[in-house]
Amino acid sequence: MNRPSPPSFEARWLAEAVRLRERARGRLPDGEAMRHARAIGGSAEARIIARARMLGEDSGLAVALQAWRLRIRAAAALFGLLAFLAGVGAALAAAGDGVRAINVVWALGALLGVHVVMLVLWAGGFALSGGGSLGVGALWNWLARRLAGDTFEAASAFAGLHARAGLVRWWLAGVTHGIWSAALAGALAGLLATFLLRGHAFVWETTLLPADFFVGFVAAAGWLPAQLGFAVPDAAAVAASGGSPSADEAARQAWASWLLGCVLIYGLVPRMLLWVGCALRLSRGRATLRLDTTLPGFAELADELAPASERMGVTDAAPTRIEIGRIEGAAHFAAAAAAVAIELRPDTHWPPDWLGAARDLGVADSREQRARALRELGASPVRRLLVVCDARISPDRGSLALIAELSRLAGECAVWLAGADVAEAERVRRWHESLEQIGFAPAAVFDSATAAGAWIVGGTHG
Repeated sequence: MNRPSPPSFEARWLAEAVRLRERARGRLPDGEAMRHARAIGGSAEARIIARARMLGEDSGLAVALQAWRLRIRAAAALFGLLAFLAGVGAALAAAGDGVRAINVVWALGALLGVHVVMLVLWAGGFALSGGGSLGVGALWNWLARRLAGDTFEAASAFAGLHARAGLVRWWLAGVTHGIWSAALAGALAGLLATFLLRGHAFVWETTLLPADFFVGFVAAAGWLPAQLGFAVPDAAAVAASGGSPSADEAARQAWASWLLGCVLIYGLVPRMLLWVGCALRLSRGRATLRLDTTLPGFAELADELAPASERMGVTDAAPTRIEIGRIEGAAHFAAAAAAVAIELRPDTHWPPDWLGAARDLGVADSREQRARALRELGASPVRRLLVVCDARISPDRGSLALIAELSRLAGECAVWLAGADVAEAERVRRWHESLEQIGFAPAAVFDSATAAGAWIVGGTHG
């Protein structure tokens, strides 16, 4: 037997979006989707997801979710491009036009100062409140909801799933570090471009601090970049650059390499590592995420889908007694015979070829379909009514109550257990016991299509 593929995050996202849509606008027509979901194996969550897949395709919600995702990705690309260009602009501003020497202290502060301050604030907020929803993250969260437009379920379902799994902080943090990575990559690219295309001299200036302070600072800041091959100005070059630019070509190249190395190692690399870490944590969290089937909307479906098809013994606690009824008097009957099916699996052909002149009331799966069948029979009762049930699906209280209610709108009522020849014997036995408990005589319950066809055809000729 082919089993459905394991549900992905996207499948659970769609199921949550369907739940929110139905909570806001009422239940979607789901007769075929319910039959399909009952027919598959797996847990209640898997069946809820299978139903949502069909409803998402039929209602257009699946397309709406993908459209929202495309808009989000386009917005992320635009944000990243703007951040990159901003980084390039910051680097060119810090480097100047090549006429004046670059003050290395101001340049390093301009390129890394805001980044370091925001990183410290983010780390503090993330550790203390579990947030990471300030600044870029908060702006992105607001934009994501705005991009949902009329399909509010897309953003709400996405945020709801992540919130219940504790993943919102990782998602927003990933966005924050991704945008900062683009900005710092732009700064690095801008520096590299201006160093390649223009000649720059470098100085440091101070009134209060001694030269030894800058010698030590440059050496300490350059130690880690030096491990990756970046040059670091030696003590003599640093001392010679105090107040006036050095004319030594090797010293200027060392200063340029030192500045590039600091921006890469203390700017871009930490942000990239944090972005990768958040992406991995988010991916693992999504892989283990599960639907909360106790939520309103899911709880009812879990009860409708899983118990009716999985439990072999008591599907629901059997009702103490649901009395079936009868209508007497030919004057009441608008037709000789009719047939209605309840919760048939997709592979069961309907209507059967032998139905003949009997009225076809269709398959009553959803609440609306069941109400329509009862309404039609109430307005035009029939002499004989054949209720068709799938013997491969265990009986539940709702189905038995519906059968009893339908029986009150006909002179005679019988039940055909379709598929009894291939169903598990325990299920068939349970059907017979349950129908007997609500008042059906054994002779009014058929296991074969031949017997059911003979009974209803006899009614049309009676």
